[in-house]
This record gives sequence, structure tokens and C-alpha cells, in this order.
Amino acid sequence: MTDGAFDPGTLEAVGELLALAAREGFGITFTPGPDGWTIGYRRGMSGDELLSGLDLGDLARGAVAPLLDLAASYAQGSPQLPASSV
Repeated sequence: MTDGAFDPGTLEAVGELLALAAREGFGITFTPGPDGWTIGYRRGMSGDELLSGLDLGDLARGAVAPLLDLAASYAQGSPQLPASSV
């Protein structure tokens, strides 16, 4: 982060994650905390965390694979949070 703003790479990664989530029918949450960020998902009345870590851009890029796995799981009728980490 620079002067309270996000760098262009982080903004691009977050935008791509949000676009993918919208296409797959998920909402995405971004929660700041003392140890960095947590990215989670929402779908209907359910939701959970996808990844946690220090760098929001890295997390957004890293959340793509578990989100796609989760979307595939929902498509098969058995939603499960995939195991993944950055």
C-alpha cells in the first residue's frame, strides 16, 4: 500500500476476483485485521473464509483457485470449502 491507496496490481487482482465471483454466483468479503487480510465468500445464507494473509493482492490472486473449486463443488451439488493456502 502507498499513502493509504492500493497499488494498481492489487486493484487489478481484486477486480478480477470480484468479476469471477459474480460470474460464478458468489459474493466476496474482504476483512482487514491486525495480521493482514481475510478473503471470504458468501452464497445464499452460507459463507466461509477462502484465504488469510498479509498482502491483499497476493490473496486475491490466490483465492481464484479455491473459488473455482468451490464453484465446481456447488455445481455438483455438494458445496465444500477446498483446502488451499497462499
